[in-house]
Amino acid sequence: MSPTQNGNANRHVHVKHISPATCTELYSKLTELTYLPKVENPRSDWVASVAVPAFLAHKAENRVKSFVTIGTGAGLDAVAAVEIFELERLAITDLHQPVVDAAAANIRAAMGGHGGIRFTAAAGDILAPLANQGGGYDLIYENLPNIPLSPGYAIDAGQTSSTYVPGRVEDIPPIATENLLALHFLALRQAKPLLSATGAIISSIGGRVPLAVLPKMASEAGCNAQILTYTWKIQSEPEEVIGGYKKNQQDGHGPFYFYPADVLEKVFRTLDPAAAGKKAEEIEKSLLSHRVDASVAYDLYKSGTVMGHTVAIVRSRPFKP
Repeated sequence: MSPTQNGNANRHVHVKHISPATCTELYSKLTELTYLPKVENPRSDWVASVAVPAFLAHKAENRVKSFVTIGTGAGLDAVAAVEIFELERLAITDLHQPVVDAAAANIRAAMGGHGGIRFTAAAGDILAPLANQGGGYDLIYENLPNIPLSPGYAIDAGQTSSTYVPGRVEDIPPIATENLLALHFLALRQAKPLLSATGAIISSIGGRVPLAVLPKMASEAGCNAQILTYTWKIQSEPEEVIGGYKKNQQDGHGPFYFYPADVLEKVFRTLDPAAAGKKAEEIEKSLLSHRVDASVAYDLYKSGTVMGHTVAIVRSRPFKP
């Protein structure tokens, strides 16, 4: 996200939420810190293009009565979960209290006939706000940022949703730090004691790294992992995001990979995300001749090419004792 964003402290926009049954208008209250839903271009929007297909794929195999979303932003991922699952409990977290308050207002407004859901909204780091509030969650969803915040920017100054504050004090393995997956690793580790006996963590990783990295990272966190869905999205905020990956690649991380959006559109055009998840490695191999690293991707973006990236939804469960 852009580190600075002009606008009022509270903005109201109409947000089209794409659910399995309907396309509704959600009157959404956002703050300057909230990640803006991509209303006009669902292929750039995380909830429409990534979260909803993943929730549906998980529902096909699992019963979900309790759900957590980490870093909810505007709250649309929670709204999607309410519509897709038959929830009895719902919890949301985000780093900033104003973002949580606005998201909670959006979710309550959208609940309609789902008013019997026990709802928790808390501000704080990853899952820390829920650590002492009981567990037993069937599904925990996260779409956490990958890029460390650049020096000179403040995490509470405008929209910085694609970044996080570097210098974590936790012990994080090299496979996570080198591939900018630190927060995904920490989410897996923190989620384990909050899960029900059959619970799972769904990680939405547009990490721009080879698929083989993801189960290895999950294993380091004490989890078995599988690719649940595989899809793509247009790279939103390309200046900040591709530029951020380019800088981190130059600093010795990665490499990180992008693709021309028209190539991804053709490859995934006839593929359902769940079906693509079952053949993700095959698809990744078919794209090898088209992938470019972050430095080349940045130059292509600057020359006018619309860039995209693949997104793997990784479903993880803790190792059995």
